[in-house]
Amino acid sequence: MNKSRVAIQGGPASFHDAAARQLLPGMPLEVAHRDTFSSLCVALQQGETDAAVMAIENTLAGSLLPNYALLQEHRLHITAELWLPIDQNLMALPGQRIAELRTVASHPVALAQCKGFLQQHPHLQPQVTHDTADSAKAIQEQGLRATAAIAGRAAAELYGLEILAENIADSPQNHTRFLLLREQPEEPADADKAIVVFRKPIHTSTLTLLLSLLQKHQVELTLLQTLPAGEGRAQLVAEVEAPHVSHLQQAISQVRPLVEDLQVLGILKQAVRPDTSTITKETAAIL
Repeated sequence: MNKSRVAIQGGPASFHDAAARQLLPGMPLEVAHRDTFSSLCVALQQGETDAAVMAIENTLAGSLLPNYALLQEHRLHITAELWLPIDQNLMALPGQRIAELRTVASHPVALAQCKGFLQQHPHLQPQVTHDTADSAKAIQEQGLRATAAIAGRAAAELYGLEILAENIADSPQNHTRFLLLREQPEEPADADKAIVVFRKPIHTSTLTLLLSLLQKHQVELTLLQTLPAGEGRAQLVAEVEAPHVSHLQQAISQVRPLVEDLQVLGILKQAVRPDTSTITKETAAIL
């Protein structure tokens, strides 16, 4: 059986690695490890891989808005999504105690998820790296003492590190949403979610009309946020859900004339969300 080539951000035993294997089950994978989300997108766009997996949202840290902009820039398509439970653990070379540590290395999102733990241990100086699992790898390969990593249990097992504190995220409800990306769009028959970006309308009344049209077509807005500033007028990203793919298609066709530069990033089957929230807090500020 031919292997499916998939690009991820991070290394073996990372959360991206786990997400890729769940999003592409039952097939052998050839995993291409990339240090940045941008290089991951380039690898897929240039045909170096068949697919890519990208984190887009965390229940504690919020949305990774620059990643929506990357998808738009590289014209990539979202074909599936997955909510993955995240177990953040403090790990170091065996035989050390937390009091003996001086530095803790991890991805900035992981450090943000564990803010409370770090405040309780102010002697630990955070060190930002590009990946959780690769932080653990560096400790093992370089024999770094007095240095810990925050990563998943799989990384500790792979690199022979000792877990000194388990599940140290600020909340046990720590989940990250990952997207499966391809160069060409897919539209499954059971699709019930669409993700789009468009230029922010000049008039607030246009947004009000847009929301009214969505409601008319039984489409629920679950996310509406402004993307990081670029050239020209601000871009908005919207995620919408509906009982049937036809509702999404009709709503998009009617919304398109109301906005500029509407780009459909994906029409897909929504993943089961780990909590009951629907519209983000930022939506009210935009409206």
